This record gives sequence, structure tokens and C-alpha cells, in this order.
Amino acid sequence: MKIGLEIHFQLKGNKLFCSCSTEGTDSSSTFQRKLTPVMGEMGVVDNAVEYENIRNREFLYRISSNSCLVERDEEPPHAVNTDALNTAMAISKALNCKILDYASFMRKIVIDGSNTSGFQRTGIIGMDGYIQTSRGPVRISTITLEEDACRKISEKHGRAEYSLDRLGIPLIEISTEPDIVDPDHALETAKAIGHFVMSMNNFRGEVDSIRQDVNFSMGFGRVEIKGVSKLSFIKETLDYEIKRQESLGEISGIFHGEPPEIGNFIDITDIFKNTESSMVKKAIIAGKSVMCARLPGCNHLMKYGNYRLGRELADVAKNMGIGGLMHSDEFPAYGLSEEELNKIYSAAVKRDEDAVIVVIADRGSIESLSPLLRERMNKIIKLDLAETRAATANGETRYLRPLAGKERMYPETDIPLIRITEDMLDSIKGRVPKSLDEIKKELIEKFKLSSVEAESIINNNLLSLFTSISEGFKNPSLLSRILLQVIPEYEKKRGKKLTQEEMREILGVSISGGNTYRRDDAIKSIIGIARSRGWDRNTLELALSLYILNSIPVSELEKRPELVPLNEDDIRGIINELREEGQLNEKNLIVMFRKKTDHSFDPRLVMKIYGEMKRYDKM
Repeated sequence: MKIGLEIHFQLKGNKLFCSCSTEGTDSSSTFQRKLTPVMGEMGVVDNAVEYENIRNREFLYRISSNSCLVERDEEPPHAVNTDALNTAMAISKALNCKILDYASFMRKIVIDGSNTSGFQRTGIIGMDGYIQTSRGPVRISTITLEEDACRKISEKHGRAEYSLDRLGIPLIEISTEPDIVDPDHALETAKAIGHFVMSMNNFRGEVDSIRQDVNFSMGFGRVEIKGVSKLSFIKETLDYEIKRQESLGEISGIFHGEPPEIGNFIDITDIFKNTESSMVKKAIIAGKSVMCARLPGCNHLMKYGNYRLGRELADVAKNMGIGGLMHSDEFPAYGLSEEELNKIYSAAVKRDEDAVIVVIADRGSIESLSPLLRERMNKIIKLDLAETRAATANGETRYLRPLAGKERMYPETDIPLIRITEDMLDSIKGRVPKSLDEIKKELIEKFKLSSVEAESIINNNLLSLFTSISEGFKNPSLLSRILLQVIPEYEKKRGKKLTQEEMREILGVSISGGNTYRRDDAIKSIIGIARSRGWDRNTLELALSLYILNSIPVSELEKRPELVPLNEDDIRGIINELREEGQLNEKNLIVMFRKKTDHSFDPRLVMKIYGEMKRYDKM
């Protein structure tokens, strides 16, 4: 088993080849485009490009507030973003890579609509590095700086819709050699690499700012699994892929490696003239045809136990804009009657050991699909499983396209070579991120955090935010508790995440980047008020509760009577009331006390006074 990773990290600030911000929103303006394949530098059209051309889709682009003519491919790219280039060099240093003498950007042909130009610009900055893990060093192949793709919004009826808001965001891609030994090691390696980039001040830190591709092989060809959205899904996705390939290996064994010949598609639309299946009836009214084909020897292999041959073929149909396909292992389903099934099997000349697939689409699409299904069946049974697959949200994978190769590359002529000088290398020395152990040690020594707190701050991508607020904050442990426990707990109770503006009002800084706002704004934040008023932990947490759960504006918080802590006389009065009501003891004291007042109070002081009152009673 061989596993390698390609991890992509977005940087914030400006886009890679223009001055547009990395943050923006969609507008109602759109334009449409169709992309055409071209040959790469070697004079050959890449397989993946050819496949996308067969899919024959149109693309609608939604113009965003952070896009210009460069994103629309109506103006040449501007000079490369030097901050992004310096970041790529700093990370290359941290990962022990050799930084190249020149940064040379190439065009990578991509006509799946993810880029308006039909290509993505990418340049290698560092190579031949390594990262230490508990299972030994994992070699780093390359560190590249590239422009991110468009953000896909939807796809329907042969047309995909994209937003330009993500297009051009600086993206650092870190690729490893296949030195990773199992799914657990893959997760450890991804975390270790992720730490270095997330330590950078210009790491974007939004929901989609880290994307992992996993390269995997268990002897049947390299599978590139694209878009594993969360670190925790890496192990899950690899476990699924291992089971999938084991299952396909068993199916191949049943056929002794000789692919069955998929029969010709036969038009059976007439069978459904009086069908009760609403799905089929609706499709026929829309002018579509129903066609079937026989799959010799495939009965109980389409969907039986671990066998999912039907899904392998259905993914090809979906990529062609056809909703999918039906097959005999899942019949009766879709509202088809016994009589209709018998007619389908009769038309396909099905034998007991055969399966039948049924496709509903326009006739031309089904005819285009037919050779692709045969090609896919051939590859699967011969266990040539090399391909690009997409990771799904539930930890599975699905067929996306053939593997792309070097044939899709050619030089970018609009961007000159960038010489990496000694001065440039000297200028980034202060930016090279420290190792996980070094930062953890610093957090423990400087802020007196526990080892668990320090690791949580790092692993939750809170390092930049924590350090930007902690300066001048008397109790870093309290700040750690607010970030790691209090705010997440209140978000859970509220049922949704805090917005950027709400986080700024709480912390006085931008959560996404740690940019400090003007001092006046910071003081007006809840943390700023807590500093100026000397609030203790209980008062600060009550203020956060009022703001997050009760929507009390920050400007009103200082006036709230609940935030004036109870004094000793107040506490004695409440304890007396509770004692008169009975059933009060040391174990339930704080719970009962909290129910009696909505004011801030110090539980330790309550316990102390209660103890004093009990001792006085015994005197």
C-alpha cells in the first residue's frame, strides 16, 4: 500500500495575479463560457482534458465583488503577489526543501469549468524536502504556489455554475512522496504539515481554506482522491477506498480478468406507455428515451454485499449529465411493475446470471455514454484502477475523470521568470514557521498554559488569534478557556456559529486574520471592556452569555446590573434565604445559588461564606 498527500492552503490578502481582495461576495451579474481542449507543450491532448471535452458542458460564471478582468480572462495577469511568494518560500524552508533559483509559472490545462481561462497557473517554489513523523521522515516532493479555482455553486442539465470569488486566491500546494504507510500515518502527516501553514499570519483560515488530495495505490494503479474536506475524513476516505478496491479485485477474480461485453442499448420506451412510475412517466413526457442493455454474468455484482459495480457505472452516467442508471440488482424499485420488469428482461435477452442496466435520457446522450461504460467495465475488470476520484461528504469516493498527466502542462508566457535572490531568502528568515514542538513549548513557557491547552490552541488554528489578544491580557489561561470552551459551548447552545462581526465585537480583532482593529474598537469589544473594568472570569463569561445567547449589544453590557458582582452581604443574604427553604448542602450549594440570582458571583467566595456561616452556627 502506498499513500501520498497533496495539501492545499489558501492565503489571505490579495489574489495571486491581481490586487483584488481574497474576500468578496457574489453579484447578480453573470457570463457564460464554453471551454475547448488544447494540446500541451508536448503536442498531445491530455486524457483528463479529452474526457472533459466529451462531457460537453457549458459554464455560467457569477461575477463577485472581489474579481476583475484578470479573473474573467479578459486581461493578462499582473505581477505575482510577493507576500504569497515569500510565504511559499518560508514554508519551503520550514519543510527542509531546496528553494529553486527561479520561480517559473506554467499553465495547467483544466477545462472542467473551474477556471475561466481553461488553465490554472502554477509554479514550483521548493522541492526535495521532508517532514519528521512518528513513523519516520515523509519526503516532500514539491511546494508550489498556484491560483485557486472558481467555487462551484451547482450543476444541472449539462451546465455548471461557478462563482469567481475564490478564483485567483493564492494557494500553496504541498505534495509528499508515497512514504505514508497507512491511514493513521496519513492523518498524522497531514496534521504536521498543516501546522506549518496555519502558523503563518496570512493563512486564510476560512471553512474551505484547506483541501486535501490523497494519492493511494494498493497495486492496481494510482488513485487521486480530490477534495477531502476535513483532516478527520482522510482516514475514513482511505478505509473506504481500500474496501472498494478489494471488492473490485474480487469481482475481477470472478471474471478471471476478462471483461464481459456490455450489450447494445435497446430502446424500450414503448414498454412504459401506461407506466405507473411517476419518474419514468415524467421523463418520457419531457421527450426522453428509456433504453436498456445486458451485462453478461453480472447478476448480484451490481449491488450485493461489498460489490458495487452498479455505482462504478452510475458515476460515469452522472458525469455525462445523466441522472444515473437503474440496474436489475435493485429492482423492483422506482415504481416499476412486475410486468414491466419482465418486458425489460425479455428485450435485453437476460439470462439468470446476467444483469440489466436501464438508462433514461435523450437518445444522443445514451449513445455517447455507451462506449464510456464499456471502457470503464474494461478498466475495472482488468484492475486498471488508476483515475481521479472525488471525496464525498460522507467519507466515500466517486469516479471523477481519468488521471491527468504531464501532457496538460505548457509555459505561462504572460509572467516572466522570477529570480529568487539571496536578498529575498534573507528577507524571509523571520517568517519561517517554527515546528509544532517549538511553538508548544513557547505557549507553555510564556503564557503558562497546560500542554493540552497549548496543543488545542495550535490544532484549532487559534494560535495567531490567541497571541494577538494575549498581549496585555492578565490571565492567558482564561483567554484560552474562552476560545476553546466558552465560545464553542455558547455557539452550540445557540445552534449556529458566530459571525465575523460578532467575533470582532467579542475579541476586538478579526477572527480570520488576527488583524488588530483600532484601539478604540478593541476597547469597545467585550474583552476590551473586561480589561478596563477588571472583570473576573465569572463576570466575563456572564457577559459573553448575555451577548451570545440573549443578543444584548456590547454597548449595553456595561449598564447591565447582572454584571455587578455580588458582595459578601449579598451572598450571605441569598444563602440565608436558601437555608430557610431547606435542602441546602455543600454539594448543591452552587447550583441552588445560581438558580436564586442572575448576578455574577464568585463560587469560591460563596463556598467560603457558607462554610463560615456553618461554623458560626455550631459555636
